Amino acid sequence: MKIQILPATKQDLETVQNLGRFYVYEMSRYCGFLPTWEVPANGLYECIDLSPYWKERDHYPFILRVNQELAGFALINKIGTSPDVDWNMGEFFVVSKFQGKGIGHSVAEQIFNRFPGVWEVTQIPENRGAIDFWNKVISTYTNGKFEKTQKTIAKPKPHPMIVLKFRSPI
Repeated sequence: MKIQILPATKQDLETVQNLGRFYVYEMSRYCGFLPTWEVPANGLYECIDLSPYWKERDHYPFILRVNQELAGFALINKIGTSPDVDWNMGEFFVVSKFQGKGIGHSVAEQIFNRFPGVWEVTQIPENRGAIDFWNKVISTYTNGKFEKTQKTIAKPKPHPMIVLKFRSPI
């Protein structure tokens, strides 16, 4: 399989925003019983506005493709929970048909290598799928040399998050 991590253009914003509906739907498997995670009355999940990744400095949107087919997105920024953080995995999504095949793992490692420095990757505490995925990826990538904490993140409103912190490249 040929995996591509391509810088997303302005024309890709609508595509990524559309994929965001599936991203939220997938997270609802674990987070759906949390307040504000109810199934929308019209049946259409909505994703937060991802346009800042195309507008703000130090935001880097990527489209993922497998054998030329759209396979997901990775949105990188420099917003960490502490001043020493260089990079943050803002949002990361691989379409269901490509999950469980090592694609997400490969993409994550390539991105970590592309942006050297101190990284943070956060997960909603109820999102077991994301927690298991990121623990495995980062443990493998760092040979177990990473910090794992739970912190309250201030924006958009205070909420708890699992925070994995490490340095790349290893």
